[in-house]
Amino acid sequence: MDPERWERVQELFHRAVELSGDERSAFVREACGEDRSLALEVERMLAEDGREWLLDHHAVDIAEAVSEDRLSMSFEEFSSYRLLRVVGEGGMGVVYLAERRDLGNLVAIKLLRDAWLSPARRERFTAEQRTLAQFNHPSIARLYDASTLPDGTPWFVMEYVDGVPITEYCQNHKCSVEERLRLVRLVAEAVQYAHQHGVIHRDLKPSNILVKRDGSVRLVDFGIAKQLDAVGQEATHTRTAFRQMTTAYASPEQLRGEAVSTLTDVYSLGVVLYELLAERLPFDLAGKSVAEAERLIVTGEPPRLSSVAPRTGARTWWANLDSMCLTAMEKDPARRYSSVAAMIRDIDHYLNREPVEARGDSWMTRLARFSRRNFRRISIAATAAVLVAATAAVTVLLTRKTQAARQQSKTVAVLPFQNPAGDRSLDYLSAALPEEITRILDYGRHLTVRTAQSARKYNAAGVDLQKAGRQLGVDTIVSGRLMRAGDQVQMTLELTDVESNRLVWSDVFEVPSGNIVAMQAQVAAKTRRTMAPVLGVSEFVSDDPPQPKNEEAYKLYLEVLAEPDLVSLDPALRKRTMNKLERSVQLDPSFGPAWRILSGMYSGLFWFGNGGEEARRKSSAALAKAVEAEPDNVIYKADLLLDLSGRPVSEGRITQAQAYRGVQDLLRQRPDRARLHFLLSWILRDAGLLDESARECEASMIIDARDAGSRSCGITFLLRGDYSRAQDFLRLDPEAEISQATLIDVLVDEGKTKEVLERKPPQWSGYPMLLAYLRHRPAEEIDAMAAQVEPVSDPEPNYLSAAHLSYVGQGERALPLLKRAVETGYCAYPGMDSDPMLANARSRPGFAEIRAEGLACQEKFLRERERPPVPKPDGSKKHP
Repeated sequence: MDPERWERVQELFHRAVELSGDERSAFVREACGEDRSLALEVERMLAEDGREWLLDHHAVDIAEAVSEDRLSMSFEEFSSYRLLRVVGEGGMGVVYLAERRDLGNLVAIKLLRDAWLSPARRERFTAEQRTLAQFNHPSIARLYDASTLPDGTPWFVMEYVDGVPITEYCQNHKCSVEERLRLVRLVAEAVQYAHQHGVIHRDLKPSNILVKRDGSVRLVDFGIAKQLDAVGQEATHTRTAFRQMTTAYASPEQLRGEAVSTLTDVYSLGVVLYELLAERLPFDLAGKSVAEAERLIVTGEPPRLSSVAPRTGARTWWANLDSMCLTAMEKDPARRYSSVAAMIRDIDHYLNREPVEARGDSWMTRLARFSRRNFRRISIAATAAVLVAATAAVTVLLTRKTQAARQQSKTVAVLPFQNPAGDRSLDYLSAALPEEITRILDYGRHLTVRTAQSARKYNAAGVDLQKAGRQLGVDTIVSGRLMRAGDQVQMTLELTDVESNRLVWSDVFEVPSGNIVAMQAQVAAKTRRTMAPVLGVSEFVSDDPPQPKNEEAYKLYLEVLAEPDLVSLDPALRKRTMNKLERSVQLDPSFGPAWRILSGMYSGLFWFGNGGEEARRKSSAALAKAVEAEPDNVIYKADLLLDLSGRPVSEGRITQAQAYRGVQDLLRQRPDRARLHFLLSWILRDAGLLDESARECEASMIIDARDAGSRSCGITFLLRGDYSRAQDFLRLDPEAEISQATLIDVLVDEGKTKEVLERKPPQWSGYPMLLAYLRHRPAEEIDAMAAQVEPVSDPEPNYLSAAHLSYVGQGERALPLLKRAVETGYCAYPGMDSDPMLANARSRPGFAEIRAEGLACQEKFLRERERPPVPKPDGSKKHP
């Protein structure tokens, strides 16, 4: 082809490549006119470009590319490498086996024709180079170097993998089922690593999984990999007609041209696993056109693995393999393993002869599939009726409570009242009365009330109510003003709709200033009878909420409520405040809210002060008194259940499973309380049931998407490897120390070390050491800091500290902390298998025993949570 014509081909190619399919064809026809050979050359380049072979496509594929042209190059010195021979070449470029002169190691050098790369594709090519360059995993082929020739031709140097596809390796070595599973596990770990670094492979298949002679695995061909944050863009990309993938291993959503996710790789891994075990593909695509093959994968059902595999061994274990493969290959991504880590857990379960988490198809799924396959022989109306009934039943059972709660629930916040006259005698009421209104509204069904503490900062005159409401994430703001009028206090209450910034209700009334118990009764009546209906509350949980009975006791209680932060008080002020509360409950032991605040202050003294075990016992006793005084308060009861599960046996301890059943019972009473879902997720996280914990976290967010109290759900998603969702929960309260600490773990797992180094380490055990390690401090300094990491009373920080010690290479020191966490009720399973920070500890003697204890801890929970009856959360040692 002469240079002038080649320039014309390149010009038309670059103009056409950015157009959609129909626009592109029209453009080529018009631009080329009667020159059919020119049009064919441009169309051939467009078709080849659409394959998206950018980085590491297999040499065999390149050798079979559509073009008959050859890009040749003499065997001369090429940068720092000596070219040995051509491995493959084609229209896209050429692949050389080369040797690095100074080191003598073999590499693969690949060149791409510059003409094939439009500006947009060049940008993506560079981005993908950066992606692969950051990978450092033993089972992922490394990208060593990349640059361009003087004429702009891109080239890059990859690890040369002298291996064979995983299917060929297993066949040649006659690998057992267990050996095949271990190989898939190695692949899955590499895929999980890529996901943790924000990359989806999108083309997992045996020819991209090479096994070397020593049995080590290399995952190659990230040429069509996508950054996770670009997945949304992928779904709307104009060139959907040119999808480069291998049909037999592609997920249904890929074949439909929909957005991809990490679950796309889960599907492909499931196909690879199926093929390795069955020695055949799930679908017989021989002799079928591309369209027929795609239709079969999208709509058909593969035979069960156990029915086609050359199997040996117990039926039970093949049933487990059935469940694993079918779960990974679910057509609906939401029904697959939630992550590659979850699939790895089940592989480990199988290898350890333990029950797998995957449960295969539900009866409803089997019914739906049966009807699809047999609709010609069954009345469509009858089938529809069965499916509608089945769907309705499942929907009612699984979703009606949380969905109904969300549809009906409103959110409200009560701001501090204004004191425009500056009357100092009313200051404590300005802060305390909003607390009381919050407490009264909290009894209303289908109403989510922000804590008054969270609204404390909006106490300035002239506060922007709409802005405050949006920051608090509520529908309605309650605001008020106080002014003394003789022996009365004039109170103005107002409701403002946040969306419209419109005043929707107001009332002015007077309460006696010298009788605050009477004041409370009048405020409570006004709140329940006048304000609540405007907020849509037609029903209260209790018609007889607790009322104060002693003037002095109630005034002391309100004075405590007016303190800005009961946790961070200095020791002297904390002591005076606790003395007020103790005097208050002594004068009026029937007022539950005072007992609850006293319990919280003792708890703070235990955790953050020097109160020791005495403070913990007093906190538990005060909480039991709060429940006794206010039996309709489900949050008090749930808090007591968690407290009982953390006590010593001698003090009436209950098990985690009993606490779980108790909170479940409370949820049946108040499905509209996001906090109960969160507390259930907390118990499940301690039990190591991360998927169940995640579902309760999501239910909590469905009801109240801005509840800052749900922030520690971030730990659940951290342990599941779902770092994006973890950060969604941490953002609910980003300034909280637990949020800042957990975010550091998330960033470390994601490999974002630079962002971690910009953060101040929380003063929790293990975090200063972790950041010192990331800052490359001397080994002796790290060792000294590691020696200072000691166990604490809460088992979860012990687990995190163990992970940090393992990450900095102190695996031996990590094991005692990990064991302590498990022994104190933090099952830490399956986190011990999937947490990347624990890699160093996993190789240490003694780890297997701790892992077994964690698994036993979880299994005990699973057994016990099915056992009735549920203990009553009244603090007594005898439970029915």
